[in-house]
Amino acid sequence: MANTKHSVAREIIISRLLHEDCGHSLYELLDEVNNALRFEGFREVTVNTIRNDIENFKYLYKQDLVKERRGRCDYYRFKDPDATLYNNVLTFEEIQHLHAALMAIRFCDPLQGTMTFKHLSRRLSHMLELDPASDPIVLYNNLPSKSDCNRFRTIYRYIREKTPACITYFPENDMPQRESIIHPYYILNDEAKYFLLGHNSDENTPAKIPFSNITRMYAVRDMPYIPNKDFPLQDFYTKHFSRKQ
Repeated sequence: MANTKHSVAREIIISRLLHEDCGHSLYELLDEVNNALRFEGFREVTVNTIRNDIENFKYLYKQDLVKERRGRCDYYRFKDPDATLYNNVLTFEEIQHLHAALMAIRFCDPLQGTMTFKHLSRRLSHMLELDPASDPIVLYNNLPSKSDCNRFRTIYRYIREKTPACITYFPENDMPQRESIIHPYYILNDEAKYFLLGHNSDENTPAKIPFSNITRMYAVRDMPYIPNKDFPLQDFYTKHFSRKQ
């Protein structure tokens, strides 16, 4: 593995240059890489670093390279012109902007934003060698619990797939547990709490269930899905915003 903080920035540049049929020597690769690093405000590297990067392409990333001797220098290029180390076409600066955007997503929605941030930042952290936990930008008094994240993920899938669910939950904190068939429509974030909005087909009534009160749920795939008539969005937002004013 390349041994500097911005190894992936170098590898993106080298991968692009190795596509050129003419091939490039180590010193040509070095000049191109250092020009780009200087532009991004990074420290320059030595020819030994580029040599190690080429070795990583061959042995760590299993890329077939053509090595041609011309005069006193070896020239390198991909054997397969369609080969690439990265499938994305983003520049290093654009990837950094994407990381900042993820932080903004996390700020806007603590639960879904945290899930999205954790999933995508693993990829960005690997690519950019960043550790988001060591340099936080957004802080929360109460991070979403793992159980809430799991409930969100499951309920979101039921809503997307229009699948009824058998849900065991406490209607209120001081009421006994009940089990109902719920046709899920929306997830509501209200004053830092998350609710499932849907239709209770057992009682033929609208349902608003706090995530934290759900103890068990599973899909009911042999039952027809009842489309939403309980929560018209226009009426909901009118009532919601008039209440807040």
